[in-house]
Amino acid sequence: MTRVNQILADTFKISLEDTAKNLGMNDVNNWDSLSHMNLIVTIEEEFNIELSGDEIAEMVTFDQIKEIIQKHL
Repeated sequence: MTRVNQILADTFKISLEDTAKNLGMNDVNNWDSLSHMNLIVTIEEEFNIELSGDEIAEMVTFDQIKEIIQKHL
């Protein structure tokens, strides 16, 4: 999941170390609706997957994001 951590760090402009924590939307200052959509687009392109609306809505913590991606791999 190191690629996911790098995507999280780049998208939310946080340290790579912080991506190992289970941070959520309320914990990351740069996590807004625009950065969330940027995250989704980046994940879909990087892993060549298509996320459902429900999955996108569930992606509110780093652990949930990683779990949903893992299901597609």
